[in-house]
Amino acid sequence: MTQNSHQEAVSLPVTAMIVAGVVGGGMGFFAGWLAHTGDPLALAVRGSVAGGGGYLLGSLVLMPWIARPVEHWMAIWPGALLSRLLATGIMAWLLYFRPPEGDDGFRTALVVSHVVSIFLDAALLARWSRSLDQNPVHES
Repeated sequence: MTQNSHQEAVSLPVTAMIVAGVVGGGMGFFAGWLAHTGDPLALAVRGSVAGGGGYLLGSLVLMPWIARPVEHWMAIWPGALLSRLLATGIMAWLLYFRPPEGDDGFRTALVVSHVVSIFLDAALLARWSRSLDQNPVHES
């Protein structure tokens, strides 16, 4: 592997990360509403807000708008995943009020929105890292 004396600093695509959270929240709402049509609609909304919003709030820990070397991004990424999980849990706790009818729509929307956001995020990171001119993983 060749070493460059100057590593280019890059920032993460913030807009694409926001879109991943919004799309994940939307898919979570749709899954929660579709899977449990007997539950109140507000439960699916709360679950999708907790899942997608937790992903977005947890992403703020990364401060993706600041330019850093690629190696730094890869080093802090596991911490960002943990912060997203914690933010999602906290938001779910804050938004959850157990209704007498059941909470399956909330749980389905929460899980689907969080998982979809994380999968979109992983795809985003892979695409972003491949688009860089200097990708240390692919150098020989």
